[in-house]
Amino acid sequence: MRIQVGEVTIVDPTQGTARVKIEEQDGKVSSPLNILFRGTLKDKDYWMPKIGEHVLCAFTKQSEGFILGAFYSDGTTPPRTDPEKRCIEFEDGSFIEYDAKTRNLFLKIEGELNIETKGTVTINGQTLSTGGSSSS
Repeated sequence: MRIQVGEVTIVDPTQGTARVKIEEQDGKVSSPLNILFRGTLKDKDYWMPKIGEHVLCAFTKQSEGFILGAFYSDGTTPPRTDPEKRCIEFEDGSFIEYDAKTRNLFLKIEGELNIETKGTVTINGQTLSTGGSSSS
């Protein structure tokens, strides 16, 4: 097995694979590599790396392997630096952030928020502000 850093050149979202340019091999582009996900059976997780994103790859055979994940570097720094916070940040500026220390969940949504349920939506607590504008 060999571990190498590469740059994503092509993604196939229907197969959950991507091709990666390997600098250590004179820029050779890999065959489609499976992307590791946190769940794929009943509870499923999904993300696709962006073209140009640097990823860590594990090759099990000459041309077969996996994309283990992306990583931060000088050109791409983490969106948060507080170890108590967990964050998912999106390209358009939307994000979900949880602060384990303060136990606060914050959502910033650049588009609409749609909630779909087969059950009841229950909100407990006080409404402190209802800022923003309405379109009525």
